[in-house]
Amino acid sequence: MNVVIRTLNVLTLVGESRDGVSLTEVSERLGYPLATAHRLLKVLADEEFIRRDPVTLEYHPGRRLLRLSSVTRRETLGATAELNMKTLSERFNETVMLTQLIDRRAVCVALVESRRPLHLSVKIGQAVPLHAAASARVLYSGYDDDAIRALLDGHDFVRLMPSTPSTIEEVLAHVENIRRYGYDVCDNEFDFDIWAASAPVRDDTGAIVAAVTLTATQDRSVPAQRRHEIIQAVVSTAEDITLAIGGVSARSHDGTVPA
Repeated sequence: MNVVIRTLNVLTLVGESRDGVSLTEVSERLGYPLATAHRLLKVLADEEFIRRDPVTLEYHPGRRLLRLSSVTRRETLGATAELNMKTLSERFNETVMLTQLIDRRAVCVALVESRRPLHLSVKIGQAVPLHAAASARVLYSGYDDDAIRALLDGHDFVRLMPSTPSTIEEVLAHVENIRRYGYDVCDNEFDFDIWAASAPVRDDTGAIVAAVTLTATQDRSVPAQRRHEIIQAVVSTAEDITLAIGGVSARSHDGTVPA
């Protein structure tokens, strides 16, 4: 067998392993002699595509493999999200956006605008307030409370609208609902007369890497059944994107929509 193919097989095996693989496992699972497996692992480790745990002696993805994986994931996320966002936008004829946490800011990285009038102050490349938007809170809902407090330390909890959360405790109450139900909503918090529903996109470790959000005017998002339908569609869209990028589904939630 060609040495390049053998090397790629080893790299694939290590990359797909969640808990690491040993030299013996590589040899047995790929059918390579121990000496061959050791030589290929050493080359990949020397080039930082994989790394060897000094305690367990197992091999894990290294810096260069993780970098390649990250680039691929971003490209896949962008392409996949755009298709799914368009489908969601066309279904309800409303604006849909994708946000990501970049340098401690919730940044809009993609936007599909509807033809219906909507006064939305967010454009691609702009950030939304970490405390005052569902599209932001979803992004850090996977953090523990201490990490969220650290993220928001020194943050200006300006009350943009009467219903804007203005304390860390109010934000954490939203976060608890996200953890329980798998989505967040904001109602006249950031932009006047805007209602929005947001759900998380996860990577292959289960970490939240983006949020899908549908925005509409308050009058277009009522009655309650309409909001329920939108929420379920947003959650499903986020799940579809998650699975398309090889992420881990979080459909352990009961899908109940709080009153």
